[in-house]
Amino acid sequence: MFKLSVLLLQAVDEPDIYETDELPEAEQALEGGELNDEGIEKVSVEASEAFTKFQGKSLDGSAIDFSDRIGKTKRTGYSVPRTEYEIVGEGCGVRETPQQKYQRLQHEMRELSEEVTQIKENIKSESSAAAMSPVALAKQVEYLQHQLSDLHLEKLLGSSGVVNLSDPQGALQKRLMTEIDGFKAPAAKQAGKKPEAAMSVGDSDHVTYQLFHRPEQAKFSNNAKLADIDQRLERIEVLLGNNPEKISTLTAETTNKTLMESVALLMSKLKLLDPTNLSDVELRLQVLGTRLEKLQKTQATVQDAGKQNKVTELYELVKKWDGVADSLPHIVDRLTALKDLHEQALQFSQAVTHLDMAQQQISSRLVNHGDMLKQVETTMSSNMATIKQNCAALEARLKTVKK
Repeated sequence: MFKLSVLLLQAVDEPDIYETDELPEAEQALEGGELNDEGIEKVSVEASEAFTKFQGKSLDGSAIDFSDRIGKTKRTGYSVPRTEYEIVGEGCGVRETPQQKYQRLQHEMRELSEEVTQIKENIKSESSAAAMSPVALAKQVEYLQHQLSDLHLEKLLGSSGVVNLSDPQGALQKRLMTEIDGFKAPAAKQAGKKPEAAMSVGDSDHVTYQLFHRPEQAKFSNNAKLADIDQRLERIEVLLGNNPEKISTLTAETTNKTLMESVALLMSKLKLLDPTNLSDVELRLQVLGTRLEKLQKTQATVQDAGKQNKVTELYELVKKWDGVADSLPHIVDRLTALKDLHEQALQFSQAVTHLDMAQQQISSRLVNHGDMLKQVETTMSSNMATIKQNCAALEARLKTVKK
């Protein structure tokens, strides 16, 4: 009955509510603040830009395999199929033909030339230059164009499949004329047949062309010429600079001391190498060659005569010394025997010189002593005279005292 009464007290049309105690403070969910760390880079991505960038793209994940299984099959990841190609797509399994490779290189060279022209136009406004200057890059592009033109692919692939990059307008014109000539030939054949057959051909004997003019090619050629001139001026500045010695040596043979006169002088010297002047130069060289041969012969004879005279003089000297050479060992023995005597004579001469020096010193001292004795004698005689005078004076005084 109690259970039934409890069930009757419950509300039937209201939701059930179950009350629980609150969680402790340590277990409550705290809302963390936004992290402000310098090491974390925040990138803002807009959905519209991402949609436009990846619109039309697809990702194939049917053959993915990231497992570590050991097997012969190659494990691959996601593949991106390509549906649009400029020439030949990468990874499509199709190998480029020589014609396609040549056309791809032409396209890349044209893009590179356009980028170089843009860099050369904007190089003045830039503050820092790149590692390679636009002038040098333009020269490299021109060199690559010459390399492509030197491949001679017209002989291998035919004139219809090759376009000359150095002169694309002329090449296209040439190709157009060849194809027009090809269409003229069957038209002439149809003209010789019946009129009905000629009318049955209809509109199949004509072709429509679209010609596009590229002004950037002419602009690129002008920029290449300007780059060549700039490079030449830079070379001249590097070679000459502000050094007056180089300029003086370069303009030494000119009157006004200018570079134009020095260049004209060099051009006049280079004209000597023209085919018209080469014959005269060859004749002069032949004359000089014959004269040099004569001088060499005369010099050789003079040198031979001088050498012969020196040899004869040396031979005569050797003949004179033949007799001395026989007696030379005896002379050497005598000199070795007289070595002790020579040493004693040297010692005796040294002793004699020592005695001579001592004798000279003694004689000089005796002379000094004689002078001193003379002075003593004169002083003694003068002193005796004074003593006698003093004694006489003393005796006279004593006598006077006694009186």
